[in-house]
Amino acid sequence: MIQLSKLELNACKTKFDLVKKVVLQVQKDFQLYDEKIEFSGKSELAYDELSQQIEPVIFRMLELDSARFFSLLYAIDVEEEKVKELLFGQSETDVSRELTHLILERELLKVVSREIYAQQIQKD
Repeated sequence: MIQLSKLELNACKTKFDLVKKVVLQVQKDFQLYDEKIEFSGKSELAYDELSQQIEPVIFRMLELDSARFFSLLYAIDVEEEKVKELLFGQSETDVSRELTHLILERELLKVVSREIYAQQIQKD
């Protein structure tokens, strides 16, 4: 897996073509679990929009259907150690919000990884 710094990831969040691909990836992954995620098309609001929709879904899944929740995280490929740290750690953070952040970060990383890989293939 490609490693990017927080600064590099944040820079990617401002590239509209990548934002659109992240939205599509999120929609695809959540659709597998019958959760509809919508997007207005405004790239500068994308992550806020997605967060506002994903966070209540995560909260509900955690409370009512943890098996479905863990299946979603597995499908998205969120790092298990980070999830365990949030769920079972000593931190007093908003778990749903932090999990939403991890999901969006992973989705962005997937999109960026595909872009980098595609560019490398074109060079060869």
